[in-house]
Amino acid sequence: MTEEDEKKLNDNVYLYISPIQLVKLNDASSIVPLSSISNSKTINCNEDGYYSIYHSDRYGFNNPNDEWDKKEIEYLLVGDSFTHGACVNEPDTISGNLRKLINNKRGVLNLGMNRDLPLSQYATLKEYLPIKQVKRVLWVYYEGNDLVDLKRELKNQTLINYLKDKSFSQNLIFRKQETEKLISKILIKYLY
Repeated sequence: MTEEDEKKLNDNVYLYISPIQLVKLNDASSIVPLSSISNSKTINCNEDGYYSIYHSDRYGFNNPNDEWDKKEIEYLLVGDSFTHGACVNEPDTISGNLRKLINNKRGVLNLGMNRDLPLSQYATLKEYLPIKQVKRVLWVYYEGNDLVDLKRELKNQTLINYLKDKSFSQNLIFRKQETEKLISKILIKYLY
């Protein structure tokens, strides 16, 4: 079954599109999504002969949804494809392995998104870090490509606002419907 076939069979299945791709496609938008579609089966990518698939959490990240309910968050991860878990299934991601190491008693939240760049990673921290008490933040940096498109990010006024204004927020946890509508609109435009 191809990813297109699965999408036709189940409306709650989405192809992954990175937030930074949305910024590229929609620079004039008043909202810059920093996560993907929430509570859905997400088809990610294929590098090893299979499509990695995960069920996104309540905010559109690659986590089991109940991680957000845990009182103690031991690790919060932010970064790009390595952090997101591109092309591997969730138990094999960095966060999945951390959950195994700490016996899943304390939470591990993965806010990484494939193709995210440093400014959108910083914005993600500003949006989602304050809603949980976190013991450790792991910011995964990859020198090979993390700075390549930073110039493009620096042209987006919404992302620049995170740098200029200490209290700036898009309040994304309260704008989930709006961001998901934008993501769906772009997915439909480019898939059909």
